Parts: sequence; structure tokens; C-alpha cells
Amino acid sequence: MSLPLHKRENDVFVSYAHADVGNVSPIIGWLKKFAGLKVWYDPTSGDASKRTTALLSEGLQSARGAIFVLSSSWTTSTWCQDEHELALSERRAQDGYSIRAIRLDETAIPPWFKVANVIDFRQFDQRSAADLLRSMTIDPAGRYDNDQDVYFAGPWTNPGSAVKPTLRCLQEVGWRLVGDSPDHPAFKESLPRIRFIMESVRGLVAFLPFSSKYQGTNTSPFILAEVRIAQQLAKPYMLLAEEGVNIPDDCAAGKFGEVLRISPEGLPSSVGSALRSFDSYLEDVPHSDARSYSFLAASLREDDRDAEDVSTVVERASNMRCVRGVRLSGQHVQAAIIDRIRNAGFVIADISNNPRNSLIEAGVALGAGVSLRVMCRGPLDGSAKAPFMFGDGEVNWYENTVQQLATVYRIGRLFRRRIIRA
Repeated sequence: MSLPLHKRENDVFVSYAHADVGNVSPIIGWLKKFAGLKVWYDPTSGDASKRTTALLSEGLQSARGAIFVLSSSWTTSTWCQDEHELALSERRAQDGYSIRAIRLDETAIPPWFKVANVIDFRQFDQRSAADLLRSMTIDPAGRYDNDQDVYFAGPWTNPGSAVKPTLRCLQEVGWRLVGDSPDHPAFKESLPRIRFIMESVRGLVAFLPFSSKYQGTNTSPFILAEVRIAQQLAKPYMLLAEEGVNIPDDCAAGKFGEVLRISPEGLPSSVGSALRSFDSYLEDVPHSDARSYSFLAASLREDDRDAEDVSTVVERASNMRCVRGVRLSGQHVQAAIIDRIRNAGFVIADISNNPRNSLIEAGVALGAGVSLRVMCRGPLDGSAKAPFMFGDGEVNWYENTVQQLATVYRIGRLFRRRIIRA
């Protein structure tokens, strides 16, 4: 039995023909060093039987998705087609396993790949890099406002038959359901980020599954921990619990309405009216967009397409809106920029060539205690120095636009939130 996605060691498996190693190695190095992804690929040659064994034990089943590098060499390789079949099996078995493809040459795209989903990599440049990075999000947000965001705390593995009908009911209310991404590290390490995500939502709905392995409560302590974070943040929350779950008194104390009990027969008939009542209550609770967006402090005026590539890569990586100061206008634009920075979830400041505005905006983020990530164009040999005010912090260096895009992707991905769909 393969591991669930959140327990897998690698982010992506790369399938390619060994004849293409000269073109593929720079792409893999870029994904690893600058995008921060853990990549499994076979750098050696070998016969099909040895390669298939490696795939099953180390490759496809150790990763959360796959990239297929299409070329004339790949399409004529039997074992590359076998890898694709194995990847399809993984996708059928694992909700969220992603498959994408890039194209190295003029070869005809195999019929089992949708042409629209194949990224043109005949030139490894800014455009192809941005397209690939944007495609790496499993469930892109679609929209980036947080007006109707509700945090869903529920089981990732073995969800049972009632979770998907529950999600459909929640989405029918009109909420966008968000949560922590299952490909993040262990739960304890994720607590600060879970709190960060929850700060931006209207409220929380928790689905508490029955599990006898957790003595006393008979349910997941991780989901109960998310409920307690909602309490600490004074976020309204509703509890749905399967029969046999014993809800701790401290969690039950702050809930909205009655606990909806879910029996083996399914959801109670009252679930619709209860959720609508909770929705009406949430509409009357003050709400803002604080912590629901990132702020990009950068001088990207030379080419608006360049700026658009950078900001959209950040948005796809984080599933959060990316705000730029140059887009703000009005009589009090400076005050508006400061306000946007103070309420951002995180700030990325590109200080290449010491741009005055970006340095000021980075300073505002430092002063406001907002999570700040600094990046700068320069040689990677360590000879460049950051301005003195950032001397004690980490600077993310890059040499060209392709590296810049992967760097902002890596930064945005640190703060990613999951968009949950039924």
C-alpha cells in the first residue's frame, strides 16, 4: 500500500528519456535549487526492468506528482510509457496526485496528454518557467478574495463516506473552504501556519471522525487542536461529529449551535438549516482581508508582463492574492501602501539595485513584524552584499529572471493554503 501524499518524501517525480539528459538536468537543478522542490529522477541509464523496480520503490510512489518531459526520444521509449501508466494509477489511488507535461521538441504530443496541458519548453526561458511554476498548484484558488472563506478541519486520510457529502453541503452555502496543505511538514511544525491561515477566515467548520485509537475523545487530536486555535483567535466555529466521538468540554464550550451528529446512515436532515444559520451568523461578524494576501515590493516597471509573471507565480504558489504598490492609487496612496504592508500575510521585497521604494516598503514590513523575505539579483558566489539593514537576515540571491521566478515560487509556497473541493 502506498503512502498518503502528506507523508511522501518528494514533491515531484520527473520522467524523461536518458537521451535528453543534457536538456533536462538544468530544469531539474532549477526546480531543486531555486524552486525548493524535492525532485526524484533517475540520473543513470539502465534496462527497463531495473528502472521499473526503482520507480515503484523510490520514484512515483515517493512523490506527490509527476512531470513528463515529452520528446521524440520519450515517445519511442517503452519504459517512459510505463511510467505514465503507473502515474495514472497513482492519481486514481491518491486524491491530489498531479500529472503535468512539458515539451522539449517538435514531436507529436501523445493522445493520452491533453494538448492544452502540455507546457512548451522548446525554450527554457521566462515564459516557459512561469507557465510550469503556475501549473504546479494542484487546486488553484480561482479567485483570491477571502470574503467567504471558511476553514475546514477534517481528516486527510481515510476520510470515510460522509466527508465528501459534507463538503458538498458546505460549498452549497457559498463558502470557499480553505485549510492547511497536506504536503506540508508534520502537524506540530504546521501550527504557526495553520494559525496564520485561520486569521484570515470568517470561521471554522470541523468534521470529527470516529477513531477508537484515540482513547477518551475517539477522534483526531489534530482536528481538535485546530478547533482550539479557532477559539484562541475568537473565530466562530461549528462542530460535526460522527457517532461515538466524545467532544472535550473546552471545545464544546465555544461552538455555534448544536453539535451535528453524523450517523452511519449519513448526514442529518437538519444539516442544511444549521449551516445556513451559521452562515447568517458569520455575515454579522466583523471581517477583513488581513493576512489573506501577500505584498510584493519590487521595481518591475520595465515590462508589465514580467511583473505579471512574478505576481501570478506568487499567487499560484500560495493560493493568496499578491498586491503590488504600483497598483494602488488615490490621494493617500502612501498611507494605503503602508496599510497594505502592515496587514499582509507576508512580504517579498526585491532589493536589486537598491530601489528606494522597495527598501522603504521592506523597512515598513520589518517594523510591523510582518514576515519578510528579501531577494536580490547578483552573483551566486557570495561576493555580493545586501544593504546593511538586511545584513543579519537571509537574502535570496538570483542571477536571471528564470531564477527569480523560481525564488518567488519557493517563498510563496512556504505560506500556501489548500483550497478544498468536494
